[in-house]
Amino acid sequence: MKLTTKVARLLDATPGVHIHKGRLRIALKVPGRTTPVRKSLGLPPTEANILYAGNKLSAMKIDVQTGNFTADEAAFWHKHLPDDPRYNIVNRTLRDYFNQYRESRKFDLSHSSQRGLETVVALLESHRLLDRDVRDISHRDLEQVRSHALTTRKATTVRLYFTRLRAVIDEAIRDGHLEQSPFVRLRKLRQSSAESDPVAVEPFTQDELTRLQDSCKTEPARQMVGLLFWTGIRPGELKALAWEDVDLEAGTMRIRYSLSRGGHIKPPKTAAGVRTVDLLPPAVAILKRQRELTFMLPARKDEIRLLHNKTRTEPRRRVFLSSNNKPYRDPTLLTTHQAWADLLRRAGLTYREAYQLRHSYASMMLMVGAHPAYLARQMGHADWGMIRKVYAKWVADENPGYRDELARKLGILDPHMTPGETTKSQGVDK
Repeated sequence: MKLTTKVARLLDATPGVHIHKGRLRIALKVPGRTTPVRKSLGLPPTEANILYAGNKLSAMKIDVQTGNFTADEAAFWHKHLPDDPRYNIVNRTLRDYFNQYRESRKFDLSHSSQRGLETVVALLESHRLLDRDVRDISHRDLEQVRSHALTTRKATTVRLYFTRLRAVIDEAIRDGHLEQSPFVRLRKLRQSSAESDPVAVEPFTQDELTRLQDSCKTEPARQMVGLLFWTGIRPGELKALAWEDVDLEAGTMRIRYSLSRGGHIKPPKTAAGVRTVDLLPPAVAILKRQRELTFMLPARKDEIRLLHNKTRTEPRRRVFLSSNNKPYRDPTLLTTHQAWADLLRRAGLTYREAYQLRHSYASMMLMVGAHPAYLARQMGHADWGMIRKVYAKWVADENPGYRDELARKLGILDPHMTPGETTKSQGVDK
């Protein structure tokens, strides 16, 4: 076939596109093949067709780079060569797309997210939706699943389930197998007034902390409970803490990693989570005592799990170790929730989540006048919006004389408008 000069030049300038038996053919490098895969487009070599072939090849290369080819080769070819009968996929089930989503995201899904996906799969399995073609799933099906789930689960939990389901269905849209998501016609789940309330804050007092520590069966447990109370760090951050990140002379510790539910050391979820925490004197005292127990033990090689399946190894000496001097593999404060419940019972305290130790630190700091922005940095929040949302109401409820205190500091106290201060001035409340 004789080509015009313009067509020949355009063909030379379009790598991966060439002529085979009078028709345009593309050559694509894919994982697992040492030579390019060649596919005929069945188009004559015109200027418009060469441009079309070049654009198609570029789109295919992007999908290869983003892992779509590896996740589902058949769906890949069907998306880019839908007219080829070899790739005419008649049925693509919701289960197929769950598998595809897991495969394509396996390097950046956290352990908790993977477990969450399994929960959603089980829920959909119970409604017999997993093996239906994703094109046959309607907003009515989703409404039925949601209504049933709400009978046994909190609305916030169900919203999380559907966020994950939506991400899976979006895979079908990207593949071109589904034109419109059933979520488009799904009514939004209204938020109840109870859901909009701040997180329940039930902090421990210093007296209750003493009772907790006195009821601990081991010294490491006593020290961990105390350090959580006096620093506000998370249990996973505490169990990942290493002496390399503690500076007792400066009175600081650097939070760089956390222990995941899968037992892996990984960086915090957000950049704000990497932070330097100023240590109050009780926290320094706890770490000095802990230094006598673990500081001189040899370093172990910790594998740090990073995003996109990357890892690095660091020699680290964990501050807190299990009873056999081995690193903890579970971020739960006392390894099991039952152990925490038993500790509260021995201390004669009503049940509260161990996370209330973190709330205890925050509320205590606010009550003595710590600036919310400073406290947000200490606790690893990007800004102090969360501090305001969670603790503002608690501070007012816990200290009903807070208004009087602020008025006194501003020099605008009116004893006729503040009965609490009037009582104090009369010597009744001392």
